[in-house]
Amino acid sequence: MGQDTTIQNRKPLRHGEQDPYRWRNTPVGMWAWIWQRLSALAIIFFLALHLTLTYKPIIQFLLLLTVTFHAVLGLRVIFLDFNIVNVKYQKALIAGLAGTGLLILVIIWTAIY
Repeated sequence: MGQDTTIQNRKPLRHGEQDPYRWRNTPVGMWAWIWQRLSALAIIFFLALHLTLTYKPIIQFLLLLTVTFHAVLGLRVIFLDFNIVNVKYQKALIAGLAGTGLLILVIIWTAIY
């Protein structure tokens, strides 16, 4: 009952003032959301390149890398939405899925070439 329950907030920004630490305070889930949207656009771009410049290994590799990255972030969303993994373990989930994705990427790439 004797505890101080006031919340310590920082000074509000003035009009036109920028927060230099905004990117550090952005949750990992927001970064994952942004990167998944960007990877979707990259998939469209690399797929168009793949269809026009067939049998170019670098384009095939970049397309496979982008699809793997997009799939890893999609699995993260599925695991969190179905409450398979608790949100507080989100960073470990991303690291584990990234490692698994890289392993699968290497297996597929070595099987193709």
